[in-house]
Amino acid sequence: MRPGSRSPPAATLHNANMRCQVPRTFSGAIRASLPAFLAMCALSHTAHGDWTLATSTVLSHDNNVGNARDYASVVEDSNAAATLSLLHLTQLGESYSFAAGGILSGQVYDHLSGLNNASLEGALSLKRKWGLGAFAPWARASLSVGRADYADGYRSATIYRASLEVGKRFDERISLWANYGYERRRAAPAEAEYYWISGDAFSQNGRTLKAGMQYSLSARLSVSLGSLWRHGDVISTTAAYSYAYVNSKAVAADPTFGEGAYAYRLNGTTYGARLGVEYSLSAHSLIGCGFQRLETHADGANNYGDSMPQLTWNYRF
Repeated sequence: MRPGSRSPPAATLHNANMRCQVPRTFSGAIRASLPAFLAMCALSHTAHGDWTLATSTVLSHDNNVGNARDYASVVEDSNAAATLSLLHLTQLGESYSFAAGGILSGQVYDHLSGLNNASLEGALSLKRKWGLGAFAPWARASLSVGRADYADGYRSATIYRASLEVGKRFDERISLWANYGYERRRAAPAEAEYYWISGDAFSQNGRTLKAGMQYSLSARLSVSLGSLWRHGDVISTTAAYSYAYVNSKAVAADPTFGEGAYAYRLNGTTYGARLGVEYSLSAHSLIGCGFQRLETHADGANNYGDSMPQLTWNYRF
């Protein structure tokens, strides 16, 4: 599985019965995650602090949404994603700060409407800075729990995340960061079609290591470079009785990609790189463009890759 979303193709794989289900998807995600969100926000009232509201949007195109190895099974599509976060920031002495709040997000695909989704997460984080000012190194530990609801239903999952991130700005131009995270997605298992293999094809466990650098070309323009390593469960959707079958942990029908399509959960390792350019419109707003490339090596030589050009916009109130 990859980070975020995916995307123009094949009308033959478009599922017309799954149109216009985003409102239901948002409602389900909010009902499932609201208790965790409220509990985490309640913790923020134990001390005075500041509220931070931020939003972002991403337009992207994925040339291999289903992570297929064979060209005949490759499907591409475009999507739009939006995120809104509300966090309460509390300063705990000179070195520590605490944040608690929620993150609401959604994603809409051009053709594969079964992948339209919405999610709500409750999040906690504790940050430490070693020193004062913008050049002090810092570290942050984060926990979150949430619910993602998909229009196709069977992909919907409860998501648990934990991460540790470190970073430092070295001068006015260069800053570096690194992040190690664990994610658990728990979906409802489908009925097994074969007694000897599970139907739980959409649950996933994975560990991810990311690192990045940002270089400021001017007061408004910057370039960023990021890398990614992920090991754990990956999902590849292709035709029934695929080469992936004998190496799969689980298999389930995946009609969002068309009649006869099946999803295979495999153990795999993903390597990725992203190059981006960002331009500051104001003190609160940032636009950018980027290109990301991912290569995955899964059990049984079930290898695949995909590329994603992106346009981004971020605003912090």
